[in-house]
Amino acid sequence: MTTVGERWTRGDSKNHMILAQIEEWFQSGIAGIRAAGGSIAYDKLVFQPKVVGDLTFAEGSYKTPKGMAHSSWKKSASEFSLTVTVPTNTTAEVWVPTGDGQKVSTPRRATYQRAEDGYTVFSVPAGQFTFNAA
Repeated sequence: MTTVGERWTRGDSKNHMILAQIEEWFQSGIAGIRAAGGSIAYDKLVFQPKVVGDLTFAEGSYKTPKGMAHSSWKKSASEFSLTVTVPTNTTAEVWVPTGDGQKVSTPRRATYQRAEDGYTVFSVPAGQFTFNAA
């Protein structure tokens, strides 16, 4: 079998490609760019990168109706840095991975919201923002 069938018994349908959504996983998972719940035409975004395995760098973008959303992050043994670009007429929540509550250098115009599930969450307007966690 080269695709994932609908039935374990290898029935008549075998037209489901495995890993068909890998690009979406990279964009919304690794780079962490997605529309916020209740968003209309991507006017509210969420940047929540997943720092997995031994990855030390990731970068991705998504063209929304309001412009290009961009995320890039890098980590070292002592620091995590996340840079996001929020398109015009858009707001965003930025989830900075902080694990056990590391301090985050907060850029101007970013507002602290909460700490949740190993992230520190900020709200930001349109623009480019860089967050650094020790």
